[in-house]
Amino acid sequence: MSLETAFRQNWHAQGWDHHPQPGLVAVSTGVDSMVLLALLRTLPAAERGPLTVVHVNHELRDQSRAEETFLRQWCADRGLPVLVRHWPVAQHPETGIEAAARAFRYRFFATALTTQAATWVATAHQADEQAETILLKLLRGGNLTQLTGMAASRPLGTGEVRHPLLPFTKAQLRQYAQQHQVPWYEDATNQDLTASRNRIRHRVLPVLTVENPQVVAHLQDYGAQLAAVLAVADRSLDQTLATIITNRHPVTGQVAPLLERPLAEQRLLLGRLIKQTAPQLSTAPSHLDQALKLLRHVQRPTGQIVFSNGWILEKRYRMFLFWQPQKFVKNPPEQISFMVVLNQWQTVGNGYLLGVFQSAPDHDSPHRTLSLSASQLPLMVRSWRTTDRLRLADGHHQSVRRALINAKVPQTQRARVPVLVTAQGEVLAALGVKWAVWPHRQRATTYHIGYQPESVKGEKDEQRY
Repeated sequence: MSLETAFRQNWHAQGWDHHPQPGLVAVSTGVDSMVLLALLRTLPAAERGPLTVVHVNHELRDQSRAEETFLRQWCADRGLPVLVRHWPVAQHPETGIEAAARAFRYRFFATALTTQAATWVATAHQADEQAETILLKLLRGGNLTQLTGMAASRPLGTGEVRHPLLPFTKAQLRQYAQQHQVPWYEDATNQDLTASRNRIRHRVLPVLTVENPQVVAHLQDYGAQLAAVLAVADRSLDQTLATIITNRHPVTGQVAPLLERPLAEQRLLLGRLIKQTAPQLSTAPSHLDQALKLLRHVQRPTGQIVFSNGWILEKRYRMFLFWQPQKFVKNPPEQISFMVVLNQWQTVGNGYLLGVFQSAPDHDSPHRTLSLSASQLPLMVRSWRTTDRLRLADGHHQSVRRALINAKVPQTQRARVPVLVTAQGEVLAALGVKWAVWPHRQRATTYHIGYQPESVKGEKDEQRY
């Protein structure tokens, strides 16, 4: 099978021939990218859409100007539009120039996707580079998902990056260029052994190839198998996380269901949750173990494990949060204060309703029954104060603050707890936390007090119709 046929089959297998849209082709003038451009031009336009060549002159070599001039002329001769972006020497960092150059290129590609109304940009990464990537990740350590290598495509800006040459080796591409007289420039920096990828390319991979000529294909196959297994595992982890996570903004979960899983699965679940929430964060085993140690520590009902970029895992008694607190910093809670209107539900805040009724509710909603004298009305709902106290069954009193602490209400949520008070300021309840105990009064009227989430009332209302 010819390379052109195999290339077209791979293009179809990825579904890139369906509803073709304008695309960009990243060309450096090396053999891989020149062959990529040549192969794309062999595809019918109806299967790939209009092409625009994008080129970055990194100004790293003396021949960069000659390469740019050559590419502009080559594209002009074939009626291909070309966009060139220079990376001025003044912007080059003293260290980490490879990573900086790559970041510059992809920023340019993302911008070009928008300006050219394109939906994809193709790069010339091929099978040997895929093998190099897997070996580098294996040597450096890190997340298991990194050993799958590069995906066939990934999101970028308003479109995606495509890697159409991943199934093909460097030798195949070079042979095609020679047979079809595709011109290219050799990049002298590819021989520089100070770069770790070049050492893998010129020292490690050749030795492995001597041991087994199929090493590149085998590494690709292992990467593909691992990607398939991880996809199945992720679906299973997501199903389990759905039983643990109670809120996504911020991410809030239950400690007990997480710790009920086997230890190895706990690590996977926590790592999956972190990657879903903050993909840029490291999920190193040491960090995961610190977090799980905190969650298992019975003597530490609260605590934090600090990750980078302001992310923390915070334990709050039976719950945990994974969040960036600074993103949720708001003004202090507004002071709640309103008079209770009898025989109707009223919004209290925090998604709850309060209702004080003179007759018992006609449904099974949990409610409290109190006897109140006329002088205690009207009732008020307001924010609690440091002087507020709840009457206990033995006649003694407990501060609302102590009741909140004993109920393990997180400190950040305590200010939001409203209290129900009489006209004289007597505290009947710290709503949702604790009720006061009041003796029966003569010449008093019985009232039925309900406090429930708004969603519960909505569900009951729907059941009536």
